[in-house]
Amino acid sequence: MTTQTSPSTTALDRLLTRASVVRVVHADLFGRQRAKQFPVSAVPALLDGGIAYSKIAHAEDLLGVPVDEDDFPQMKGHPDLHARIEPETAVVPPWEPDAVWVLASLWEGETRSKLCARGQLAAARDALETEFGYTAQAAGEPEFYLFRRSPDGGRPVPYSRDGVSYTMDRITDPDGAVGRIHRGVIGLGIGATALNREFSPGQFEINLHHDEVAAAGDRAFLLKTAVKELAVIEGLEAVFMAKPLAGEEGCSLHVHLSLWDALGGNVFSAAPSVLEHAMAGVQAHAAALLAFASPTVNSYKRLRGNGLSPRTSNVAEDNRFTFIRVPPERGPATRFEVRQGDASASPHLLMAAIVHAARDGIRRELRPSAEGAPLPASLTAAIESLEADRFFREAFGDELVSAYAAVKRREVAAFEAAVTDWEWELYHSHC
Repeated sequence: MTTQTSPSTTALDRLLTRASVVRVVHADLFGRQRAKQFPVSAVPALLDGGIAYSKIAHAEDLLGVPVDEDDFPQMKGHPDLHARIEPETAVVPPWEPDAVWVLASLWEGETRSKLCARGQLAAARDALETEFGYTAQAAGEPEFYLFRRSPDGGRPVPYSRDGVSYTMDRITDPDGAVGRIHRGVIGLGIGATALNREFSPGQFEINLHHDEVAAAGDRAFLLKTAVKELAVIEGLEAVFMAKPLAGEEGCSLHVHLSLWDALGGNVFSAAPSVLEHAMAGVQAHAAALLAFASPTVNSYKRLRGNGLSPRTSNVAEDNRFTFIRVPPERGPATRFEVRQGDASASPHLLMAAIVHAARDGIRRELRPSAEGAPLPASLTAAIESLEADRFFREAFGDELVSAYAAVKRREVAAFEAAVTDWEWELYHSHC
């Protein structure tokens, strides 16, 4: 990826000639967009100096509360980091034709910030290429629900209740809203492909074409950002929670990964042993990987019952109930699919974890286990596994692992202190 040090701005310049504003977007540790919008006239200065943000704002929990400065002295005084534009990522959202969106990465001086999700994926990509000369390609398959907002302020209801899975028509999309959202993300130019209704009322999936892994992370991130924005335009709410409704299916973010050599050949096809090593690496780090793949308290409600969400790090060919699935296609399409991730995950951090784990498996020539091992059953257990994983701590850096663990523990504590509707409904008249 290019940065301000040697930007290739031709495509960005061309788009800006028709624009009034530019939105500079970066991804936080939870896969949410953070952005500032500027007049087009400000772009030369932005390319030169970047956009200053308080560093501590990138180490805060979902409630907006940052980590304790006493535990993270590098945050004291709230120093700056800078979002540097990457011009080649510029796109025009069709629903705002006079705007340009462009992605940025977070830097501290001349070093990528460890708190930058995009930077973490770029670092994983670079480490794989440096060590083995391989390029990773990936594709995400995010699922989401569409809800109608309740006029009385109550919990929203699914956008549509009729229809069957693996179809698209006006029964599943009665107002045409999903079709318009699909057209919008196609027009954004991020490789959106198939749209279909999933298993539950109001649940949909939009697939993404495979790409170089850092670009694939960007595509999954931009898809979520765009779907949420387009849903608001439709008067709806797009929800990427792992398990928004009890008794209905959860929302996954499956990730497909393949490796390619310098001559453009599929490594897994040419050397099946490398495929085995890579999958075994993902298995070896599966417990820690769950901290990124299933990153919320709610995620572990998706992992209960008899759904398509695995409880062990098992591997099989063409089996959608496993942690790692090997699709039946071979030749250039040879790949593996990690099926554990849910739609609340940061696609950048999830893909970075998969690439790092695969690299470690190849380095150590590990062998996969068909049965695998039990996976963490809670966010607390997953975070403990992440902290204990020495390879991941080295790969991601102490700062990222420690800050991520701190904000996730706070999330767990907030949930444990909350009184849920279930508790009230069960206990209020019995105790």
